[in-house]
Amino acid sequence: MRMSKALSDTLRNEETLKALLDLEKKRRGMPQEQLVFLGMANVAGYKWCAKQAVFKSRENESMFFASYLFDRVVYAERLGLIDRVPRGKAALLDVGDEITLEDVETLLKSKAPSPVRLDAEVIEVRGQRMMVVNPDVPFGQRAHYEALATEQGIPIVGADEAPPDLRGRMLETSRKERYPTIRWNFPWDTYVVVGVPDGITDRFVYEFKTTRNAFIQGFRKPVALVQADLYGFLFRRAMKRVQIYVVEDQQTKTWEEDVDEESAEKLLKDFARATSGWEPPSPRPWKCKQCEFRAECKPEARP
Repeated sequence: MRMSKALSDTLRNEETLKALLDLEKKRRGMPQEQLVFLGMANVAGYKWCAKQAVFKSRENESMFFASYLFDRVVYAERLGLIDRVPRGKAALLDVGDEITLEDVETLLKSKAPSPVRLDAEVIEVRGQRMMVVNPDVPFGQRAHYEALATEQGIPIVGADEAPPDLRGRMLETSRKERYPTIRWNFPWDTYVVVGVPDGITDRFVYEFKTTRNAFIQGFRKPVALVQADLYGFLFRRAMKRVQIYVVEDQQTKTWEEDVDEESAEKLLKDFARATSGWEPPSPRPWKCKQCEFRAECKPEARP
């Protein structure tokens, strides 16, 4: 625990993290501007919008590098490979080189199922603070959060009115099936892909998503399926179990299928092309309206 805290403090320092990332890229013979550390969810987002997936991956690279480094050091300690965090940057980057997927599987077996329900969270939308309450909170407990919101003078809203990312996190904690899981990283070509499935069993990887309505579900399904394919391909599972909870219908759709390794590898290759100057197809225009990268992407300027 003490080691985890010390490492977290180190990685929260932006200058230190950047220096470590720059040094790691130099060690790999990669230019500083080259994208190296990726998140599996962002890569799978290529199926929603390739441009957004690349923008988000560039924005999040340092976060995924921090996850990569944190896991290597903490897992090395749990496996008895080290007993303290190394002081030097190069020595810190060396930690975990000997960790195998079999070691990660050993750590997975000691993991408990997914975390408990996320009941409420205060957010700010367009300058207005509000409290979002999980619809699965029992009536008596909801009254407690309503009193807190009244005390703070802010409105209370349901998860269906929350931003999609918060709605997804909130409903995921109460609607998804519970399995143990673990985060790990995998080399692929010149990249390192970091990911944590919603669940891992001996038989399958599990992915859970939420969406507002059945129309959007049709576009989210390919993302969820290929994300599970990535997990299955890299964590060496033959099956995938994917669920999408549709808020308006209050129903969960389930697919259990073989992992499509060819689909996972094709996605990685397409994503790599998109980060190397190839112009991917434009998404449907309505997807651009709420995209946080709209100003950078300038979709209205495309033919």
